[in-house]
Amino acid sequence: MIRLSPLTQTALSLAVVAILVAGLLSCSSEAPSFQLSSKFPAVGAIYAYKMDSHQVAKIYENDSLIREVDSKMEGDISYTAKDLLPDGAAVVREENRWSWDEPGDSGQIKRVTKEYAYEMTILPNGKVIDLKMIDKPSQSWEDYVKRYSDQGMPVFPDEKISTGYTWTQTTPVDLPSGDTTTASMTYKIKGTTQKMGYNCAIIEYNGTVVLPLFRDPQDTTAFEMVDWIEMSGILYYGIDIGTSVNSEERRRVRSERTFIKGGKQIARRAESESVMSYNLVSLEGT
Repeated sequence: MIRLSPLTQTALSLAVVAILVAGLLSCSSEAPSFQLSSKFPAVGAIYAYKMDSHQVAKIYENDSLIREVDSKMEGDISYTAKDLLPDGAAVVREENRWSWDEPGDSGQIKRVTKEYAYEMTILPNGKVIDLKMIDKPSQSWEDYVKRYSDQGMPVFPDEKISTGYTWTQTTPVDLPSGDTTTASMTYKIKGTTQKMGYNCAIIEYNGTVVLPLFRDPQDTTAFEMVDWIEMSGILYYGIDIGTSVNSEERRRVRSERTFIKGGKQIARRAESESVMSYNLVSLEGT
């Protein structure tokens, strides 16, 4: 019988363990799959968020620089489930409270706060439909916000996905000029992780959103505009809770407006860059 030295036996044992571990790792190396969806567990459930934004901008009128802006904005946003439908969709009330500082007439900085509310139906795949403005109805603004949700919000695949999965959403957009362009957003699953205590999919996204606002033909003083928004960021989406947990985003915006001032048509353009963070702060009724 061949007798192995203790050192050789130890080396062989370590080699066997290494082979077994390698085998186990190779068997489990396939990325786990999961389904992404929008979920509201019960009527009355509330998801509350905090948004922070820092923007720098230059504003031109007929190609002449008229103002530079450096502003910070804070937002409190909540989503309350008002009804749960048989197909899994949820009727949701969204409430927004935005605050920022801007120069007053005396040159002193004043705090400005505005509030908006919407009611919408959110399908299980995250698509927003039937959006309506509450308390301050404006068809033009409703259309603007609906275009943003159509173009800039992810609609999740109907199948299970895993790391590396990519999808692109494209939307044709009619412009006030009569031309048509295409908005496009691409999403890629970068992996999964724990974020703020939640099991999250890491979603990298980038693309362009095009948001027109058309002049009311009955209002000769109204303006028409187009916002061209280049967006890129990382979204942490709660796989189990079915809602966003955190996002960090960068935007470049070119806003073009045309309006009547003193009987003359004025072209105003704003070019801005901003960084935004969006964080889930509380879940109630879940």
